[in-house]
Amino acid sequence: MTYDQLVAFLAVAGEGTFSAASARLHKSQPAVSKLVRNLERELGVELFDRREYRATLTDAGRLFHERAAAVIEGTEALRGFGMRLSGKAEPIVRLAVDAVTPLGPIMDIFRRAQARYPLVRIELGTERLAGTADALREDRADLAVATKLGIDASAVEIARFCDVRVIPVARFDHPLATCGAPIPPAQLRAHAQIVLRDSARGSASPSLNVLGGGLRWTVTDVAAKKEIILAGMGWGGLPEHVAAGALATGELVALQVPEFEADAMELFVIRRRDRPHGVVAQALWEELRRCGPGAGAAAPAPAGKAPRRRRKG
Repeated sequence: MTYDQLVAFLAVAGEGTFSAASARLHKSQPAVSKLVRNLERELGVELFDRREYRATLTDAGRLFHERAAAVIEGTEALRGFGMRLSGKAEPIVRLAVDAVTPLGPIMDIFRRAQARYPLVRIELGTERLAGTADALREDRADLAVATKLGIDASAVEIARFCDVRVIPVARFDHPLATCGAPIPPAQLRAHAQIVLRDSARGSASPSLNVLGGGLRWTVTDVAAKKEIILAGMGWGGLPEHVAAGALATGELVALQVPEFEADAMELFVIRRRDRPHGVVAQALWEELRRCGPGAGAAAPAPAGKAPRRRRKG
């Protein structure tokens, strides 16, 4: 039994197909199939039922999966520990953050990391909705700050970072800003809602605070969303830290939208259990964990109204 066989087995179990597992592992499909077949031959038991399109774990496969996951997790933890013992910093650390994440506290952490590890390159990527889960799963990120959307809680370590309040807004002279409150659903749907497009690949796009049946424009970043709303071309929810300045000057007006599912998003610091974590990634993880809850968190809700959390899918 080899490490590569166990990794291939876990990838197929997690992805559901040999083709998806091969893409995740950056190996050919025949190579992944051979690794799993050799493992089954050595064990003398079938781990997958291959009669359907998806590779489904057999009863023996499910039992073996529990032990295999623990072995890989322990091996990677030991490898990461050995890397930290050597004291050698890894050359690149990649952090993926949800588009609504307040970046101020993270920049403070990056500044300290730069001073301590000047030769390490830090890559910051922005994802939306379930896209962060994809970035972790596909090894495009070592660490993430995001919601739990699309995250397999059993496969990650997770710590709370902060809450971000989401405020539905429109430009001060937009028809919705002058029609009174609360705004009737039919009137909301008659005007374009500006929404963030999910950056996850190959999945049904989840939605948050998106009104069904109405006009809709999609964008790929919060800055563009804000500019479109400021131009008076639609309305939508913006993180409080993004909208605060324009709300204070009166350029934007907060709307009462009872149909919004949530007015607060919970963000977490997340990393995979089954991957080694080098010196710098470990240092960033510890600092990000210490940063929350509270750092970058939204202001308290008005008295008598606790923020509604985003419902988990």
